[in-house]
Amino acid sequence: MKRPTLALAVLAVVLAIVAGSLLLLRSRPQRNALHAREVASRGLAEYLARTQPGQRALVMSNPFIHRAGTDRRIIETEEAGVRGLRAGFGSQVTIGAIVLAELKPGALEDPRSVPIDPETTTPLSYLVAPDAFDHAARAHPDCGIIVSLIGLPADLGHCEVWRAPAAPAFALLLPDLRMVGDTAAVVQAMKSGKLPAFVLRQPGGPGDDTPVGKDFQAEFAKRFVLVTRENVEQVIQEHPGLF
Repeated sequence: MKRPTLALAVLAVVLAIVAGSLLLLRSRPQRNALHAREVASRGLAEYLARTQPGQRALVMSNPFIHRAGTDRRIIETEEAGVRGLRAGFGSQVTIGAIVLAELKPGALEDPRSVPIDPETTTPLSYLVAPDAFDHAARAHPDCGIIVSLIGLPADLGHCEVWRAPAAPAFALLLPDLRMVGDTAAVVQAMKSGKLPAFVLRQPGGPGDDTPVGKDFQAEFAKRFVLVTRENVEQVIQEHPGLF
C-alpha cells in the first residue's frame, strides 16, 4: 500500500473512532435516563408483587409509541418502564394487558391542538380521553390493578373506574397528583385502597442523566420515593409539599 493511501486509511479509521465516541457521549445521558425509569417502575412493581400477589395488572401506556415518526426516545422510555415492571413483578403479578390509552379527538394527529398545563409531569393526562381508563378496564375485567405509566386523566372526575369503590386499584409512576386533588384527597384515596402506591422523585436526588449504579435498592432510594398507604403520612412529614 502506498504511503498516501495508507495515510488516508489511517485517517478514515481515526475519524470513525472519533465519530463513534461522539455518538456514545451523545447517547449516554439518554441511556442513563432509561435506566433510571426502569429503576422507578421496578420499585413500584416490587411493592405490588409483595402486597398483591396473584393479581393481574393492566398497564396504561403511551399511545404515541405506535405513531409513525414518533421520536425513538419516547418509545425507548416506554419500553424501559415496562421492562422495570416485568422485573419487579416477577412471578407474583402477571401483566394481563398493555393498553395504548385512547386519546381525545385530534390529539394523535396534532397534540398541540389540546391545551396542556406546562407544569405537568404527565402531559398525556391532558391528551387522553376522559373515558380511556374506563374502556380499558371494561375490556380487561380480570385485571385488579391498573398501573399507569402516563399519569391520570386530567378529567379524573369523569373516570368511572376511579370513582368506583371496588377494584381495580391504581398504581402510578411519577404522576401529577393534582389530578387527584390536594394532599387530603391523595391520602383519602390511598387509605381507601383505590391508590395503594405511587412513585415520585426524591427531592434533591440525582438527575436522570446521572449514571445508574448496579445496586438497585440503593439507586431507588437515592432517586425516588415510594409512597404507599402504609407510609403516606410519614412521607408527608418528611417531605412537606412533595404532593
